[in-house]
Parts: sequence; structure tokens; C-alpha cells
Amino acid sequence: MATARADDFEGRLLPLLNDHCVGCHGDADANAGINFEQLATRSKWLDSPEHIQRVLKAIDNGAMPPEEEEPLNDAQRGAAVAILKTILRDATADVAPPQQPLNRLNRFQYNNTVRDLFQLNRDVFALPEKLMTRHDNYLQSSLRDAKQHTLPERVQVACNALSPLPGLEGVRPFPKDLRAEHGFDNQANQLTLSPLLLDAFLQLSVSIVESPDFNAESVGIWNDLFASPANGQDLPAIVRKRLEPFLRRAFRGHLDEATIDRYSSYMDAQLDAGVPFTDAMKKVAAAALSSPLFLYRSSLIDDDRSRQLTLGSRLSYFLWGSCPDDELLDLAGRGELLDSENLRRTVDRMLVDPKIERFLDSFPSQWMQLENLMAATPDPAINRYFSLDPETPASLQMVLEPLLLFDAVFVEDRPVTELISPSFSYQSEFLTTWYHSELQSPQVDEAAIVAKNEQRAERRRELRSRIEMHQEVLKTLEMPVREQILAVRRGSKGVETQLELKPLAAWEFNGNLRDAIGDLHLTAHGEVSYADGMVLLDKSYLLSEPLPVDLREKSLEVRFRIANLDQRGGGLMGIQGQGDFFDTIVIGERKNRHWISGSNGFKRTLDFDDSFEETVTDESLHLLMVYAEDGVTTLYRNGQPYGESFNKGRDTFPKDASKVIFGLRHLPPGGNRFLSVRIDQARLYDRALSAEEAAAAAAGDANFILTSELVAAMTEEQRSQREGLLMSIQETQEELASVPENIDLTQARETARKQYEEDLRRQLRGREFRRVALDDLRYGGIITNAAMASMTSGPRRTHPVARGVWITEVILNDPPAPPPNDVPPLNEEAGDQGLTIRERFAAHRQNPSCAGCHSKLDPLGFALENYDITGRWRETYENGRDVDVTGMLLRKYEFDNVVEFKASLVNEKRRFAEAFTAHLLRFALGRELHLRDTLVVDTILQRTTNDDYKLRTLIREVILSPAFQ
Repeated sequence: MATARADDFEGRLLPLLNDHCVGCHGDADANAGINFEQLATRSKWLDSPEHIQRVLKAIDNGAMPPEEEEPLNDAQRGAAVAILKTILRDATADVAPPQQPLNRLNRFQYNNTVRDLFQLNRDVFALPEKLMTRHDNYLQSSLRDAKQHTLPERVQVACNALSPLPGLEGVRPFPKDLRAEHGFDNQANQLTLSPLLLDAFLQLSVSIVESPDFNAESVGIWNDLFASPANGQDLPAIVRKRLEPFLRRAFRGHLDEATIDRYSSYMDAQLDAGVPFTDAMKKVAAAALSSPLFLYRSSLIDDDRSRQLTLGSRLSYFLWGSCPDDELLDLAGRGELLDSENLRRTVDRMLVDPKIERFLDSFPSQWMQLENLMAATPDPAINRYFSLDPETPASLQMVLEPLLLFDAVFVEDRPVTELISPSFSYQSEFLTTWYHSELQSPQVDEAAIVAKNEQRAERRRELRSRIEMHQEVLKTLEMPVREQILAVRRGSKGVETQLELKPLAAWEFNGNLRDAIGDLHLTAHGEVSYADGMVLLDKSYLLSEPLPVDLREKSLEVRFRIANLDQRGGGLMGIQGQGDFFDTIVIGERKNRHWISGSNGFKRTLDFDDSFEETVTDESLHLLMVYAEDGVTTLYRNGQPYGESFNKGRDTFPKDASKVIFGLRHLPPGGNRFLSVRIDQARLYDRALSAEEAAAAAAGDANFILTSELVAAMTEEQRSQREGLLMSIQETQEELASVPENIDLTQARETARKQYEEDLRRQLRGREFRRVALDDLRYGGIITNAAMASMTSGPRRTHPVARGVWITEVILNDPPAPPPNDVPPLNEEAGDQGLTIRERFAAHRQNPSCAGCHSKLDPLGFALENYDITGRWRETYENGRDVDVTGMLLRKYEFDNVVEFKASLVNEKRRFAEAFTAHLLRFALGRELHLRDTLVVDTILQRTTNDDYKLRTLIREVILSPAFQ
């Protein structure tokens, strides 16, 4: 065997290195510190295992020979890798395995351990690092199905990372643990225990047991540990009996008699000091939670029993993120856990236990570095929908897609390559919209709206014409009758002419508030009374029914008596619109005892020049305020102009939203707006009365005819004809009112936008994810999804280097060296804005210090350039240039698009399985991997090749490996 190995080295590997590598790695130029001329014998290689590892990795991933040299063919590379692995195995055969460091509990493990230890019904504290909350039990139901482990077609999940679910009241977690280079937070070299952190653990343990939420309803072991025993029992014996199983679980089986005695004595001392049993046991429990035996999940004792218990602890924290259960502790305590069959059965049991959810809550998100997505903040000017709802940004939906895929691959025990290119994905309604829609509000059909508006306008014109025709016929019918009535009145009064003013509404206040002409009846607000044909208002007001017409011009006529002229700001009669919109006859608001036309914010108000103080009290006064179409406002007092008219514009009071108001300046009632007054008569006109009409109205020479008078004077035929016309007018008016208003194009666009965004907000809050077949291979998998694309982008552009680094770290487990300190970052604003990102990087790559890494990273990152900063597909950049994703993977797979790129990675399934297994082993061990671990990974791959590197098979083999045990 030794001769064969020497022959492989001298006959196959050494010639290959001399032909392809010595030129860059010889005495003259030992690049990267490797000189093959000094490694001319197998024995010298055996003395340098670190060099073996570096060369093995460089040849395997295609980094050697460099790009400018002819690459090795597959046969050469395969032979070199196999020989180097053999040499590495021989070089490390006698090297002692790395010592497993002490592992402190991280936040996630601490929470789970305390929760399981006390059988709590909730988390101890908020856990923002938990990126997926499952709202149904699909894991348990799927794993229990012995015949076929399959995830349901629909699942209910959510990400609460930005607003995590609360834990016990008053309990605050210790700070987040540092992440190691590969993103894991369970690495021993990062989990230190400073004095400050130790003090935080002491305070945390006390706050847990003292929380008001820590009680018999929330603690499953309350009766077994904290409940006070019945009187007359042997307390020391009960204390010891209760503490032993509790401490055994808390300290993961590392429990001796001296430790039990110490905690029992502490409990006895508390009871002797008069502390109630429950409170004393809480103190003991808090002390246990701050013990190193609890905080550290491994032991320094190196005997067989301790090794078994440590293995049980390592196993439970790997798969369950928590302490071992009693079955696992019993098996380890009996020294039977290391038996291969027992270990296999235990692993199989643990993989289908509900607590396996904790593995799925920690390893996938940390391996894929998905927590970075929570910090993604794309520029709203580029994509405003990502943060449309700040409380539920798109990242909370995106992060769930790769996590659900990992759940499915785990539950269904699929090959890990399906993480890269699966045939299905779990997507929410939002993600389907995000990937496959234009992501913009639907276009308004402007031509259809214009046509509809014209149709409605034409219909309104027809109806108005019909109303005018009927009104003209009605006027022709009524005019002779009116003239007849007025002639009779003139004869009785001995006058030749008498004006008919035709008010819109008239109120006589003869014991009621009814409109004598139409339907603008009044309603009293507050107490009112009637006397001498007048209504008396005092801290009360009257309000009419809504106006049936728009008031563009108007006249307000009121005959009244007032006793107190110093009611500054009191309103006599006005029109009240919506809100504080009003025009009202007001006394003394600007000048004491002067009448004005009050309006909202004095918008349409000026003083009447040459006006005078009112002096008349308890006598009949007549005021008529006229608002003309041209904006001129005139007040007539007892038929004479009151000062000078003014023009400050006018506003239209819309029908159905405006009312007549008496005794109040404007709504709402209160303050100096009321007017104590007695009102005799009032009229409202929907036109501006002339000076002649104002004088006639004040003198009582004007007249109007009551409807009842008019009808009584008609013949039966006229009455019938009049009723028919009124009915036709009313029906036509109703039909006119039913014609919808014209659609405002701007408003239609705004409404469409608001409806679209509200629907997106609903989708952002959605919990249902459906299993969908991936017909379009551009999508799906842990590489080509919105989560990865968004978290590896900046606010304004994609970062191909960041994406390339993510591929090398997560997918290939071959992270690049940190960039040199003297290389300036890419200036995005400088230079030709017409260049593509690839062209901008071309100059950056010319720096010799950058070229090596960029030759490896750039093809990986640019392969994903079709995905913009939020993971949406694009064919061109904003400057109109085509996106170029062509490249070569590992110097052997050319690709023209991302589908070919993913296919190339799947072709290298052993390479990906190796990288994934190394990540998995590092997470399982909680430490960095060493040279011997490389061979452990290789052995695991050999044992799982025939099973196509299925996920649960890989997990099982990691546990069965010597490194784990």
C-alpha cells in the first residue's frame, strides 16, 4: 500500500505539479508562500498538512493553474485531488483530534432550554433571530406520516423578526451573540463569558422566576417543583426528591451527590429563614440557571460517562437547540448512547420529534445569512413597494420562501441539490405578484371614461331640457291664475301694481317652523317658544332641511325684534355649509352694534363703509342681505342700503350639503355665536333681489302667493294638468339626480393606485404560502429568490461582488480573503453613466491586488445580474443597456443565463454537498473545522453518495461521524 501511494505521488502528482505549477510556485517565484521545488518528496508533503489542504482546495475549485495558464482536464484534476486526499489522510493519521471547546448557551439555546426545563407555554424573551413562525403544525403532521413525509400544499407562516412575539413580562434577553465568519451564532470561540455578561445572566435568572407570567398556569412542572407540599411532610426529603430530577435536566446529567447536597442545603436555609416554599424554590431555580453547569453545555471531566452525557448534550443542541430529554439522558447515563444501533435509533427519534423545529429555526437561516435581509432598504425612488407598509416590508415575505424550501427538503428528505434547483417553491400571493406582475396599478381606460362621461353629460342635458320644458309649460299654466289672484289683491288694497318676489322658502312662525312654500322646514335645537306670531330664540337655534339647489347667488330676508344690541358676534340668519363654511347676518362681531355679513375666517367679509350703530330695540326691524353673482354684497335695513356695498367674491353653497340657520352665527353651537331674538318672518331667495324689490319687501308691498291659494284658484282641469307636470318634473329631477357624476380622470388614476396599494398591503400581511410548480427555472431555490437578491444589494444598485461572496461562502464554502486595505471602493457616481456595472468593474479588476479574487467572484455575482435590487427580473439596466450574465463556473462550465448557471452548480453536486456538509458539521460541533475534519466530510460524502446526498441522511451521518462523537 505504501509503495502504491509513493508511486501515485512520484508517477502522477509530481509530474503534474512540475508541468503546471512550478513556474509560479518554485524557488524563483513562490507565490502564496508555496514552493513545490522544496516539496519534492512525499515525506516533505506529509510534514506540511496545511500546504496539502491549500493545494488540494486550489486544484479542486479550479483556482490552480491560474486563468492565464491551460487548465487541468477533469481526469488530471480528479487524479490530483484523490492523491492529495490520500496524502492528507496519512499526514493527519497520528494527529490528535481537536479538543472540543466549552460551549456556552447562546440566546436561542438559552431560551429553548429554560422553556423545556420548566415546560413553559411561551418563549422566555423575544427572539428576533427567529425568522419564521409556523402557525400550523405542518411539521409534526408531516413527520409523523410514516408512509410519506410530505409538506402540505398550503402552510401558514409569518416572519415576526421586526416585531418579535413577547416573552415573559419583565424579562429582557442578554445581548445577541457574535456571529462567526460563516454566520453561525453557536461557535465556542465567540461565546465568551465576560464579568458583565455573567452579571446579566444572574439578573436574567432572577427576572425569569420573578416574572408575573411565571406561575402555575404557564409552568408545566409547577406542581412537581414549586407548589407548597402539604403540612406535616418531611420537607428536606421532599426538597431533595424534587430537586434531583430538576437539576439532572438543568445540568444535562452532570450531577453528583455533592451538587444535590449544596442546592438542597440552600433551599433548607431559605425555609429556615421563613421564606415561603414557592419563593424559596424560585431562588434555588434561579441559582441553577446562573450556574456554569447550566450555562455551559459540555464538561471538562473526561470519563466514559461524561463523554456519553456530553454526546447527548451535543446531539440535543444540534437537533433541538435545547437540553436532552429524559430518554436521552437515561441512555447516556447508562453508557449506551455510543452504541451504533442505539445512536441510530435515537437520531431517528429526534428527527421526527416536534422539537426538530428548533434546528429548522436556526441552521438554515444562519447558513444562508438571511438575517441580513432584515436590514435591506432599497431606495423608494427605485422600488416604493418594498417598504409600502413600514411595519410589514417585503423582506418579511421574501425570507420565508427559502426557509420553507429548506423545511420541504428536510421533511421530504430530498437531495440537497434541490435547494439550488428545485421543481417547486412555496410562494405567497405577494411573492407571486412580486415575481410575475408589472408591479404597478392597473391602467385606467381613459378613452372609456371619456366616452362614459360624455354619455352621462348628454343624458343630463336631455333631462335638464325636459325639466325646463315642463317648467315652462307649468309657468304658462300658472301665470294667468297668479295674475288673477294679484289683481284681486290690488283691487282690495287700491294699488295699481304689486311685486311678486317668488322666494325659495318662507317661514311665518305662526306657532310652527314649517316652510310655507316648499319643504325647507326648520328643526329647533334647544328650547324655543312662540308668542305674537313670532318664534323666540335664546341660547337655541333653528336649522332647515338640506337645500334642494346650489346657491350661487342669494338673498336673506328677516323681520325680527331684538332687545339686547350688545350680543357681539350673534348670528341672525345665514346659510350653513359643511364644516365652518357659512354666510350669516351678524351683529357686532367686528364693530359693536354694527351689522355685517359674517363668513368663515372673514373670507367673504368686509365692513359696510358708512354703516352705523344699530339703535332700535324691541321694535320691528327688517334686514335683507343680498349676495350677487358678481361677488357684490349689499345689506338693506328697513328697505334702505346699510352703508356701502363691497365686493370680496362669493362661494357656492352646494345643494344637499347646505342648510338655513337662525339664531346662531355658525355651527357648532357655543360661545358668542348665539343671538337672543324674536323672529317674525323670514324669506330665502335663490337670486339677488334688486333695490326696488328690497324696498317693496320692507314696506310689505311685495307679495307672494301660497301654493294653497294658487291651487284653490285653479279649475279642476288646471289642477290635474299642474299635478301631472309637477310629477313629471319630480320624476325627471330624480332621474337627473341618479345620473352618476362624471369620472375625474386624475381621481380615477388615484383611486386605482390606492386600491392597488391597499391590495398589496393585504398581501404583505398574508400568512398563506402555496406549493407551486416551477415552470420558469429562473425562479426558485435558495440562490434565485428575492431574499438573496435583496440582501446582497445596496439601496440603489445590485452588488455583484456581494452576491459572488455569498455564493462562495454559502454554496461553495470557499470564502475569499478580505480585500486589501489600499483599494478604494467603486465610485458609483463618477464616470460614464452609460456603462454597465460589469464595465465599471473592469477598471477595478485591473488592480493586481484585486484581480485574483475578482476572477473568482465576478462570474458568480454577474450571473445573478438579471435580478434587480429587490429580486425582480430585468433584461436591461436603467440606462437602457442589456444585462450581460455570461461567464464560466470553475473554469469548466460556460453559461449564458442564470438557468445554465444553476444547472452548472447542480452538475457539481458533490462539490455543493461537500460545502453544505462542512457547514452542517461546523454548526453541529460549534467550532471551526480543522484538517482532520476535511477527511471526515469526505467520508460522510462517500457514505451518502448512493443516497444522492439527501438532507436527513447527511444530518444522520454527521452525527455518526467520529468528529461528532
